[in-house]
Amino acid sequence: MVRVVLRVLPALAALGVVLLIALTKELGSIPRTIAIGCVVASFLGAFVFRRPDVRAHASVVAGVAAVMAAGQTRGGVTFGVAAAGFVAASLVTLRLARRAGAVQLTVRPLAVIFGATAAALTASIVFLPPLARYVQGAIMAMMNVDSLQATAFSTQMTLGATTGMLQSDALVARIERAHPDYLRGAVYDDYDGAHWTTTKPGRATKVVRANVATTPRATMTVVRNAPGGVDMRWFLPPGACGFDRDIEVDGFGVGRRARREPPQHISFALSGCSPAPVLPPSDTDRNGMLAALHRSLTPIAASWTAGATTDREKLKAIEEHLSHYEYSLAVERNESLDPIFDFVTVHKAGHCEFFASAMVLLARTQGIPARVIGGYRVDEINPMTSQSVVRERNAHTWVEAWVDGGWHAYDPTPVADSPGGFLAHASDLWAMLMDRLAAFGPLGFAVVLAGILAAMFGLRALRNWGRAPRRRRAQLAMERPLPCFERLSAKLAAAGFQRDESEPIETFAERIPVKDAATALVAYAALRYGGIGDEKSVAAAAEKAVRAMGPRS
Repeated sequence: MVRVVLRVLPALAALGVVLLIALTKELGSIPRTIAIGCVVASFLGAFVFRRPDVRAHASVVAGVAAVMAAGQTRGGVTFGVAAAGFVAASLVTLRLARRAGAVQLTVRPLAVIFGATAAALTASIVFLPPLARYVQGAIMAMMNVDSLQATAFSTQMTLGATTGMLQSDALVARIERAHPDYLRGAVYDDYDGAHWTTTKPGRATKVVRANVATTPRATMTVVRNAPGGVDMRWFLPPGACGFDRDIEVDGFGVGRRARREPPQHISFALSGCSPAPVLPPSDTDRNGMLAALHRSLTPIAASWTAGATTDREKLKAIEEHLSHYEYSLAVERNESLDPIFDFVTVHKAGHCEFFASAMVLLARTQGIPARVIGGYRVDEINPMTSQSVVRERNAHTWVEAWVDGGWHAYDPTPVADSPGGFLAHASDLWAMLMDRLAAFGPLGFAVVLAGILAAMFGLRALRNWGRAPRRRRAQLAMERPLPCFERLSAKLAAAGFQRDESEPIETFAERIPVKDAATALVAYAALRYGGIGDEKSVAAAAEKAVRAMGPRS
């Protein structure tokens, strides 16, 4: 087991560096992919090659590539300490291999290995990122989709943008000391027949200054962000206020993060303070759709709301009708019809974007201002940490409508709860622990490393203590000859073959003319000093030799 651990020590160290950076820093998808691939290559290199020196070098070289890929971000001191640990692990492995005679440090093989490695790393660093960006751009161009607008929470949302996210368990955020139902990340007010757009008034931002006087407070840790750049969002609960840092809030009340590498944590209050104001209804909130679609949906909305006298009653009636529609991620649409009209009248199935869009447009035909809200629905609590957990599959859209002088949330989508399993919760716990550890910087990792080393030495001492009595018994048993050897020696002495105590048993056996006795002596020496054979067969050979030499004296 120890040999296996030493063989994969560079790969394990490289894996630790990659995991640390991926969990604590903003590592891009391209270097992250390269790093993971190189870690896999490092593990494979430790086993697939026949020559030990090639195995050692291959594992270390692939590990170096993984660490270099993980360093394609501002890792700071954290990355420096982790990389130093990898270098130390690699040096230990190579040194032990050299001591065992496994590594042949000749100039030519080393030149070939490091030359090929340098060429491969240079090619990957120089060519892979632009190639990946080119391929991504080509795909986007073929689909006629802007890269920013392709995301689910940019200033323009294409119907169906969240479909891929709704099938992913990737962790997005953790929330401590609060269990909100929704996290608000985008507001759309204008519909053009295929896209929802955040109009210019809603995009204008202002700075909300930090205010930590309000208690109790909740803390959100953002693990994964979409999209990037100026459209990074905090995905805060509705009504959040009293932030522990200055943030930018747009006209629709969405907290934005304009910096390229914003902090991962934010604390806030949900009561006792005033949230940033949200713009009141505009003409777009009442009429933001194509005129033909407005004419088509008006009689449907009138039929659904027949008998309702107030805006609140009309919204409840529309929500009730939509609740009977089917939830589905894959529905074919009639391309000759507007997708929302197709959803309402033909293929009465879809996911949250269609439910929310239909309710907003139907409400507008009745003169009720309404908007589509994009974000996450929170329906999972990790029992190990008591934290609210948000995953990509929790991406959701719902409705905010202007009723009785204020914006109120409505959710017509029949979404079922989908809590994570034990493995997902354990993974979340590990990620949280790593996140807490990262807050202490290099000192925290040094303390943990010291604790791990202390535990390993403690376990080794405990194991040695448990094995001590057994080893002592074996040592005492080997300190005196086996009874069968004593009887054979006495028989040989009686026959005139006396062995001096300093004479090796093998040498003594060479001058014994009795074949069975000589064979028994060699077998006994192999067992006693080499651990070869077993006591039972050796005793049987000795007893056979004694009997062959005549009656016992």
